[in-house]
Amino acid sequence: MRRWLGLLLAVSVIGLGAALAFATDIKDHRPLLLGAESYTEGWDQYFYFEDGTFLAVQILISNYGPTDHRALVIGSLLSPDSDKPLVIKNGRGREDWSFDDRQLDLKIAHHRFSGTHPNYRLYLRNSRGEVDLAVEARGEPWRLGHIPDPESARFQYASYTMPMAHARGRYRRGSESAGDAGAWQPLRNGRGFAIRYLNNSSLSKVSRSWMRIASIDSQDPSSPVFYLVQRPGQRQSSFLAVMGGGRIRQQWTRFPVTLISPEIDAPNEAEYDVAVDRLPPHAIQFQIAGTDGTVEGKITMTRLLQRFDFVRELKPIERFFVQFLNTPVHYRYLAQYDLTYRGKDGDQQLTGTALAEIMMFKR
Repeated sequence: MRRWLGLLLAVSVIGLGAALAFATDIKDHRPLLLGAESYTEGWDQYFYFEDGTFLAVQILISNYGPTDHRALVIGSLLSPDSDKPLVIKNGRGREDWSFDDRQLDLKIAHHRFSGTHPNYRLYLRNSRGEVDLAVEARGEPWRLGHIPDPESARFQYASYTMPMAHARGRYRRGSESAGDAGAWQPLRNGRGFAIRYLNNSSLSKVSRSWMRIASIDSQDPSSPVFYLVQRPGQRQSSFLAVMGGGRIRQQWTRFPVTLISPEIDAPNEAEYDVAVDRLPPHAIQFQIAGTDGTVEGKITMTRLLQRFDFVRELKPIERFFVQFLNTPVHYRYLAQYDLTYRGKDGDQQLTGTALAEIMMFKR
């Protein structure tokens, strides 16, 4: 039972910490391969393209199922001309996947994520479809580190390996049989971000919910990157960086964040499972003061791109083992931010579009 719970929680991890002995040896380019039963680590990427196509790719490694250090790839592509996402997923035992010690190069089945800063390639392929993407990081990595700290028995490690990224490529739907695959479709002018994570305990023990938000469309010289974890006991761990010219200009941690509930009476059942879901926040608000600068304002979720419930992607026998558990759901949004930033270079009003992911448990 605990193995199956590890499988479920693995896809929802933001990057949680390794055992204390490994706290200073976490690598963003290679897996750590820990021995704890509930350990999980991985790489997540999110991109929104100019035609409205949204792509989420999660690559994770954990000790679940029949073998330790099993790798799983889940890619979900939702195009504006289809109401059903293209989901490409495969799992492999440790003997059937590989990585490079020196640089990022993960090979799992026919899938591969590889490259060195700032240029990467993300490739997915099985009978359901194929995605081939060139990714360019447009900002330096932002390592949030251990949450709440390396001395805690249960903690998280998270790193924005690409706080800002551009992507281009193509995709096509597969035959899932002996027939021909679909025609290639272009993926142009993608914007998004990528995160590396590591987890030393089950998700419900280290996080009740999280938010990942990064700017994808800004006319200003500076733009925000935000991260929030709601830990057990209603404790918050919050992070905000203002980036400019591809570099972190200023960052803040441990500030209070106000979550604003949606002002709706009857959620659209196409977007929410109202029988079990707790609704994600409609907006967040904060006011931060620091010695080198201050920032205050609001980030509002404006369009739900995808509600992703991993349990629905499991095989029937897998769903049987987790159907009675409290399971997480991912909500992916376009958001608008309106922040006032006062720094060494004077006052700036930061406005634009962001890509956001919110994870919450169903109950």
